[in-house]
Amino acid sequence: MAARLLDLREELGRLRSAGVDGIHVDIEDGVFVPAMGLGLNALDAVAEWGGLPIDVHLMVSDPERVLALMGDVPVDAVAVHLESTPYPRRVLAMVRESGRRAGLALNPATPVPELGVLTDHLDYLLMLTTEPEISDPAFLEGRLPAIRELAEGSGIPVIVDGGVTPDLAPRIAEAGASGVVVGRALFGEGDPADAVRRIQGRVA
Repeated sequence: MAARLLDLREELGRLRSAGVDGIHVDIEDGVFVPAMGLGLNALDAVAEWGGLPIDVHLMVSDPERVLALMGDVPVDAVAVHLESTPYPRRVLAMVRESGRRAGLALNPATPVPELGVLTDHLDYLLMLTTEPEISDPAFLEGRLPAIRELAEGSGIPVIVDGGVTPDLAPRIAEAGASGVVVGRALFGEGDPADAVRRIQGRVA
């Protein structure tokens, strides 16, 4: 989402050279979230490039349908929103059955859930720390206690997504996050390798 789409191949190569661990692709439908961002064609293009592991974040109102449309696109993991379906266990099972790791995403306003029967179907949790309806959202520091609660209570890796910067990385790591998704703080840098080193030194 933060990349310059006309220069996507070069942008991805620049991040690979900077040392990122993978590429995170947001798919938005303009219904579940106000924005309508990248579609499956963009995902196909990133997968064809194939230079790094890819995880997909489905910000859509019908994740079952979109999962079916994804078919066999070679991605490593897919996160679906708890808020997007009354049957999260079934959708997570669909992700696993496709051979991908399954993640459960949580919007900033969502209270920390009782994961219960979902735990055995989960590989990671994706905690959103910005609101998706504005173009340059600020990191919501009020989510740090929720990150801690999930990390300590579930035993499932928590990935933090939204507004992450090198300066925030120590606090996010201290809250127990296992990883972070970084967009504007990398694509907006003249030398993203410095930002990558600073973040990876704190969050592993």
